[in-house]
Amino acid sequence: FSQYGDEPRAKTVAKAVVKHRPLTTTGDLVDAIGSVTPAYAKNKRKGRTATCARIFQSLRIVVNNEDGVLGRVLEDACPALIRPGGRLVVMSYHSMEDRATKRIMRDGSIHKNRQRDERDIYGNYSGPPKPFKPVGKKCKATEEEVNQNPRARSAVLRVAERLEQ
Repeated sequence: FSQYGDEPRAKTVAKAVVKHRPLTTTGDLVDAIGSVTPAYAKNKRKGRTATCARIFQSLRIVVNNEDGVLGRVLEDACPALIRPGGRLVVMSYHSMEDRATKRIMRDGSIHKNRQRDERDIYGNYSGPPKPFKPVGKKCKATEEEVNQNPRARSAVLRVAERLEQ
């Protein structure tokens, strides 16, 4: 729940789910989550609806192996399919997706690198070749776009250019 749903109360919710087992319907899961979550909170991120949304999202990501599929597409398919000078454009709706996208565009790998850049004594990059170069900054939906489509509030658009190898 913490990794895939960014749930601040992940351990508390997990304990409640275990305590309420067996769960046979989604309603049972909502009741288990509701037992440790306030119905309304001053901070929208802490309320029951937001918590349930994050928990169901994390379950969907695990069941569908969305992080594995995204990793394979970004690391293997994109560098192979996009020609040098071509653009990779990715729209992500979740922080995990955005983090993977940012890393592949910046470092060439979705895995966290301890040494981001290997540089020589003159400051020139000397590490393994990077497949992409980020173009511009991330783009988020404007307030007007969010008013027209509330699901756009979490969308992040990133663009990178394929480098010569």
